[in-house]
Amino acid sequence: MTKRQGDQRPAQSAPPERRGVDPLGLATLAGVVAILMLSFANWRDVERIDRSLGERLGKLETRLDQVATRMERASAQAPQRGPDPNRVYTIQTASAPARGPAGAPVTIAEFSDFQ
Repeated sequence: MTKRQGDQRPAQSAPPERRGVDPLGLATLAGVVAILMLSFANWRDVERIDRSLGERLGKLETRLDQVATRMERASAQAPQRGPDPNRVYTIQTASAPARGPAGAPVTIAEFSDFQ
């Protein structure tokens, strides 16, 4: 082909040569695949642990219910020990050391053992 004087078109260039595989792209792809495989393995482990914990918690709840039922039965059969919380007790405080006015509407008596 001859080039004319007025023709401004560039000459056709040859198509770019195909090179081999891009090593950076291949390394990136391998890294992404490795991350996906590790993520899948971790997900399976978490699912297994979750299932195991669910079973163990179910057994624990069953055991706690059994113990609570047994405690309720034992408390219903056992006599009450200690002072009656619904009774008002009268305590002689006339000769005891006291703090505050003698005619106070409420008196708090404290029992302690200094050993």
